[in-house]
This record gives sequence, C-alpha cells and structure tokens, in this order.
Amino acid sequence: MSGMNSDQLHRSTLGIYSSLINEFNPGLQKLVSLGNSYIQAFKTLATTSDAYFSALSKVGERAFHTASSRSIGDVLIQVSESQRRLILELEGVFRSFSLEVLDSMEKNVRLDRDYLLGSRETYEMQLRSQAAALERLRRRPSQGGSEYVDFLRESHNQALQEEERRYRFLAEKHCGLIESFTKFMNKNGVSLQQKAAAWTEEVDATRRPEAHRPATLDNIVSSEESVIVSVCACYMFIQVGMREEEIRRSRDEMPLGKIPSRAPSPQGSIFRFGADSAGGGGGGGGGRVMKARVAHQPAGSNPTLLAFNRGQIINVLVQQPRNGWLFGRADNSSRQGWFPASFVEAVDDPPVSPAPRGTNPFATVKLKPTSTNDRSAPRLYRR
Repeated sequence: MSGMNSDQLHRSTLGIYSSLINEFNPGLQKLVSLGNSYIQAFKTLATTSDAYFSALSKVGERAFHTASSRSIGDVLIQVSESQRRLILELEGVFRSFSLEVLDSMEKNVRLDRDYLLGSRETYEMQLRSQAAALERLRRRPSQGGSEYVDFLRESHNQALQEEERRYRFLAEKHCGLIESFTKFMNKNGVSLQQKAAAWTEEVDATRRPEAHRPATLDNIVSSEESVIVSVCACYMFIQVGMREEEIRRSRDEMPLGKIPSRAPSPQGSIFRFGADSAGGGGGGGGGRVMKARVAHQPAGSNPTLLAFNRGQIINVLVQQPRNGWLFGRADNSSRQGWFPASFVEAVDDPPVSPAPRGTNPFATVKLKPTSTNDRSAPRLYRR
C-alpha cells in the first residue's frame, strides 16, 4: 500500500466502506436466514427420529416378552435409547449454534450499517477539511502535502482494520461451531462403535445350528436288529430333546440375582400382599403390568434391586412374591431387579409410555476461537 498515491488511497478507502455496507452485511444477514432454516430442518429431523425410534422401541418390547427373542428385543430397546440420547446431545450443539453464532451475527449486522455509514461520513468530512487546509498551504507543498497524505494513509489503514475485524469475527464463530461438533463426535463416536459391535455380537449369538438327523440304517440289518436300533434311536432323540430343552431353559432364564431378605412395607405401614395382587401363577413370569404405589429408591448400589418412582409402570417378570419381593423391569427401560411387592398395585389399562424456543459491534471481537460446552447447553425445544 505504500506505493499508492493520494487519489488511489482515497478510492480504496471508500471502496472498503462500500463493500462492507453493500456486500458483507447483506451476506451476513443471508447467513442468519439460512442458519435459521438449518436449525428448523434439524428440529424436523429430531422429531422424526424420535417417532421412528419410539416405534422401534415398542417392537423391541414385544420381542423382549417372547419366548424366542428376548435378547434381540433387549438389543432393539438399547439401540432406540442410544439414538434418543444422541439426538438430545446434538440438540445442545444446535442450541449453541443458534445462541453463539446466529444471534451474534444478527445483532452485529443490525448495528453495523449505522456505524459504517457514520464512519464513512466522518472520513469524508475530515477529508474535505484536510483538502481545504492543503489549499491554504499550497505555497508550502512539502509540509501541507505530507500531512494530507498521512491522513489518507491513516484513514485507509483504519478501513482495512474494520474490514479484517468483520471477517475475523465470522471465521472465529464458525471455528467455535466446528469445535462443538468435533467434541460431540469424539465423545459419542468411539462409544457408539463399541456398543454397535457388542449388539451385533449378541444378535449373532442367537443363530443356532440346525439339529442333524441320524443317518438311515442299512437295509441289510435283520428285523430284530432294526427293532433294537430303532429303540436306541428313539431313546437318543428323547435325550437330545431333553438336553435341548434344558439348554433353552437355562438360556432363557432371567439372571434374577440373590433374592433380598424380607421386603419392607410402604411408608412404614403393614400391608398384606396377596398372590393375586401380582397376578398369581408360577415364578417364571409371563409378564404382568403393575403401577408403583410409592417410590422405591434403594440406598447404595445394589445391582439386584430395581429403582422406580411413584406412579411408574412396572413389568412384573416373576409374579409369585419371594420373601415379599417381586422381580421385574421398569417401563421403557432394560434394567431388571427385585422390588417390594407391597410397593406396587395392579392396573387394568396400563398407560402408553410417552415418546421419550451507533457503536461498533465488532470492536470487541476476541481473537481466539470461541468454544462451546455442548454438554451443558440447554435443550432445544421442538414445536
């Protein structure tokens, strides 16, 4: 810029102000509009995703209560819950984008036009004053010409700084946005990959090789030997069938854990719990829906006890009380455990679980990229 003459400096300064007023600020306003559309599109995605994985979770619930696909149902439920948590955390990133980027751009572009117009007007007024002074001092061109050119250079440098400050603001805001997305991906990517591998392995484990029939006996054996072989074959089939049944029962049996000692009564009162209150029947659980009369929040970290809140729906899996305890699973959760039989009551019509808004605005722009803690960002509410 040192090689520019006074006329070039003047034209360049006016060009910078005109570019910021007529191009940069309108472009910033367009970014705000597109950003709002981006957020609205994500809201639609989040709503559709929630509906989809809620439906998948219900299918998993049905599979969980079958005799053949309990483990597969549990995987489907876990996949659904994992996707819901993922969308919730991603909502935090978009909430940050709205507050930290779009709102800042909209506020600055609203204030910046008046500031730039005033700055250009001030420059033109000072230029006229300097030109008049130069005209009065035309008999001393070395002194007057130097002051005039120095003024043009200083004004030009100030315009360049204003231009740089605005582009730096835009870059810093979007570097912060990328940092938020990077943190989100680093936090969830590896964990989700490990879960997916475990789920795949669990589903693959349900594939069972088909039983092979024994080879057909040769026709050359005598009738007496055929009878003996037939009896032995029948006995073998019976033994194989009994063994397969034993294996199936062992696989399908729920890990109940150690049965707790005598169960407490709610609120310290004595409550007699009849077997029919929990649906009666054997201890192997066809599944009965109950409702929590009071909250059960066991102290400590006993993994065999089931915690729930008052009014929560409980799926009872072991219907016959043992020492005053039942075994079951809280609604919309894959965790199972023991809980006091007296803490729940039968319901005839269980409810459906719910599917899990002029100064220089750029003068104080920080030079370091901003960062966002997406974990603490408030939830972005949907319409």
